[in-house]
This record gives sequence, structure tokens and C-alpha cells, in this order.
Amino acid sequence: MAEEKNTDVKDLSGEKTILSVKNLVKRFPIKNGVFGRSNASVHAVEDVSFDLRRKETLAIVGESGCGKSTTGKCVLRLTEPTSGTVELDGEDFTSLKGEDLKRARQKMKLIFQDPYSSLNPRMTVMDIIGEPID
Repeated sequence: MAEEKNTDVKDLSGEKTILSVKNLVKRFPIKNGVFGRSNASVHAVEDVSFDLRRKETLAIVGESGCGKSTTGKCVLRLTEPTSGTVELDGEDFTSLKGEDLKRARQKMKLIFQDPYSSLNPRMTVMDIIGEPID
């Protein structure tokens, strides 16, 4: 007899939105010349928007250099975004300062994955993917 797997997906649409990111942009100026003038910029994050509800977990996945870490840092304001809004529990996170910002940051966690500590270089991709199944 085949073993049944639980494939139920919880409907969280009724849960309160706890983090709302709208049109997040981060550009880094490219400075050149003797006076360090900027006439161009690197578009690290361009128009990122998402909502996160209570009981949800968000993973941002992509190629190296695509802006995942910068997005996370902008959301936490470890790097100031160029534009866009971040709301935490309905409060404008981008306007918080000092102790208020510190307190609000304690509600969020950002976990960067270090591939060198999490992936075994002696294993093939198939072995890594298959390991939890075996």
C-alpha cells in the first residue's frame, strides 16, 4: 500500500500582513574622477514588492549578484533604500530612528546562507538533493 503524504497547504490569506514592501529600489552611485562625481549608478534592487503575512516565511532566491542580500539589508535598513516603502505591522519602518528603529529590527530576522558552510564540495548536486530523501 502506498504511503500517503500530507500535501495540505494552509490558506493564510486571512492572516494579518506584518511586513509590506512596496517598490523598493537601491542604487549605488558610481564615482569617478578626481572629485568623485557620480554620473551613473548600479541598479542593485529595482522595484521589489511583496507582502508577508503572520505565520509565513519568505525566502529570496536567485543567482549570485542579483540583489538578494541588498534587498534584505534595505528591508532592515542596514542599507538605506534609494526609494520605496517598508511597513512593519502597519508602521512606516523607513521613518523610524534611534531606539524605535532598534526595537522594530528585533521583530525581523535575516539569515544569509553561506554556501561554503552549507554545501559539501565533495558531493554532486544529485547527492545533495537526494540526501534528505534517502
